[in-house]
Amino acid sequence: MFDEIWNWAYAIGMTIKEKNSELVRRLIFDIRAEETPGRFLEKLSNRLSEYKTNKNIAVDVSIKPELFKVKWQGDKFYYMKSAIIAGLTDALAT
Repeated sequence: MFDEIWNWAYAIGMTIKEKNSELVRRLIFDIRAEETPGRFLEKLSNRLSEYKTNKNIAVDVSIKPELFKVKWQGDKFYYMKSAIIAGLTDALAT
């Protein structure tokens, strides 16, 4: 499951990076400080929505629906958060 999350985050990161690599960097910095699943997912979905709807950015990205179907508690949340941040960071470094 976490490899699917990493793959999704990597693909999203590469899509955003094609438009502007600074947007990926901003996304990483925005979400990395969140320490609760609710705030983390809210910040992630808000930022991706902004990237999709902002006419100056207009990147075709969407949130992975499975992220909202699982109850993220304890270590599972940190694994999910790490997979997303690692995928975005790897996309930025590629």
